[in-house]
Amino acid sequence: MPRPLVYIHRLYGLGYDEYMAPENEALLASFAEVVNDGRAEEPIPPDVMAERLRGVSGILSMNGSGAPDITTEALQAAGSVRVAVIAHWWHVLHDNAATAWRGAGVEVIDESDGCNEAVAEWTIGAAIAGLRRFETYDRQMKSGVEWPSWRSAGQLNGSTVGLISLGRVGRIVAKCLSVFDCRVIAYDPYADPSAATELGVELVDLDTLLRTADVVSLHTPVLPETTGMLGAREFALIRDGAVFVNSARAAIYDGDAFRAELAKGRFTAYLDVFLPEPPPLDDPLRSLPNVVMTPHVAGATPLMYVRCGRKAVERLHGYLQVSQ
Repeated sequence: MPRPLVYIHRLYGLGYDEYMAPENEALLASFAEVVNDGRAEEPIPPDVMAERLRGVSGILSMNGSGAPDITTEALQAAGSVRVAVIAHWWHVLHDNAATAWRGAGVEVIDESDGCNEAVAEWTIGAAIAGLRRFETYDRQMKSGVEWPSWRSAGQLNGSTVGLISLGRVGRIVAKCLSVFDCRVIAYDPYADPSAATELGVELVDLDTLLRTADVVSLHTPVLPETTGMLGAREFALIRDGAVFVNSARAAIYDGDAFRAELAKGRFTAYLDVFLPEPPPLDDPLRSLPNVVMTPHVAGATPLMYVRCGRKAVERLHGYLQVSQ
C-alpha cells in the first residue's frame, strides 16, 4: 500500500524548527511522504497551491497563520485532501480557515493541547505560588526582614479554586487539581453538568464563585457576552487574601475597576495577559506589590512548540491509519 502524502504549510511568525524538531520529522517520515513548505516565507499563489496539494491526503498547519493561501478552490482542485490538523489554533484566523476547508469536504482537527497544557501548568503554578505567598516572602527577605512569619501563607490542599469557564484550558486545570485535596467550583453557563461532575467540579453562579474561592482563575474566551464581564461590583466580591489568576485575556474585565481594587491590597493577582500588550511602563500594575506579572508566556516555552508539533503529527498518523 502506498504511503500517504502529507503537506506541511508554511509557518507564520515562528520558524519551522520550533515545531518540527528532528524527532518530529522522523516520526512523520516513518509513515508518510512529505511535501514541505514549512520554510516558505510568502503566501503561495492559489494555482501553485493546488499543484502542491495534488495527491496530498493530510495537511499539517502548525501555528495559527490561518493558512489563507489554502483556499477552498485549491483544495477542490487538488481533490485528495481528507484532513487538516492544526497544532496551534488561533481562533480568529483558524476559525475562518476551518470554515473554508470544511466547505471543501476536509475534516479539520484542532490539536492545540500542547499549548493548552502549558497554560494550565502556568495556572497551577500561579495558584500555588500565590497561595503560599512566594512573592511576599521573596520581597520581605530581600528587603531586610530576617525571618518572615509563616502565618500569612495558605496552601492549595484544603482551599477552594474557582474556574471561570470550563473550556479546554479550564478542563485541563480541573484535571490537574484532582490530585489535590481541594474543592473546585466553576462558573460556566454553557457547561454540561454531567461533564462537570465527572471532572469533580461543582457548577455555581458567578457571585458565589467570587465570594467563595481562595483562587479565582479566568479561562473564558473573549466574546461579546464575556467582554467586561467583571467590573467594580464583581471585584469587590473577591474575598480578602484570595489569589486572582488570569492566563486568558484582559478584555474579560474592566481594567480601571481592576486596578482600583488591586490598589486596596486585599488580594493578589498573577497576570500573564494585559490590555494593551505590553502594558505601559507607568501602568500601576507594574508597581503594585500584590501583582505578579509575566509577559504573555503561559503557553510559550520551547518545549511547548515541540510538543505541539509532535501531538499534531501523532494525531495525523492516527487519522490516516484509521481512514486508509
